[in-house]
Amino acid sequence: MFVSADEVTRSLRGTAGLIGRRPEALAHFDVSERGFWRSFGAVWLTAPAVTVALFLERGAGTAPFQLDHVTAALLAGLAAAFLAVPLAMIMLLRRLGRTRAYVPFVVVTNWLLAAGLVALALPGCLLLLGLATPGLAAIEAAAFAVVMLWLHGRAARAILGLPGPAAALVTLACFGLIVGFAGGAHALM
Repeated sequence: MFVSADEVTRSLRGTAGLIGRRPEALAHFDVSERGFWRSFGAVWLTAPAVTVALFLERGAGTAPFQLDHVTAALLAGLAAAFLAVPLAMIMLLRRLGRTRAYVPFVVVTNWLLAAGLVALALPGCLLLLGLATPGLAAIEAAAFAVVMLWLHGRAARAILGLPGPAAALVTLACFGLIVGFAGGAHALM
């Protein structure tokens, strides 16, 4: 389920278009059945972000990949983002009577999540390289997280045809599910 460079480029162009509030931004995403299944391949693009997060948690001098509560929480969060959220959205969109929006919503949010996690890894990289202080990296990461939530909300609003507050609730519910899975895995280990 690897994705082509063309798909990545188109999806990043669509993400940039959403950030720039361009109306044609959603047209860059492949919302066909094939595009739906291939959008789950975006999870592989999150590998650098996962590696940076593990290095930050464990320190640069240790092995980042260990089977412990940190790795379990990270992997559970990714599983929730790419599996639990799409499954939960099936039920929500059926209740809202917007089942036609399911495929575009999943495709766009999968790509947005991958791009957002790569962006969130940048402050961590700067910190690991000694080019940022912990405080500066935390502020940068918080800013990227806010932009990521805003972007997800814009996508939810545009794709699902919801008013702003309802789209914000969908976004918060999606990210709450991800944090809940990650926190649950962390607590269980």
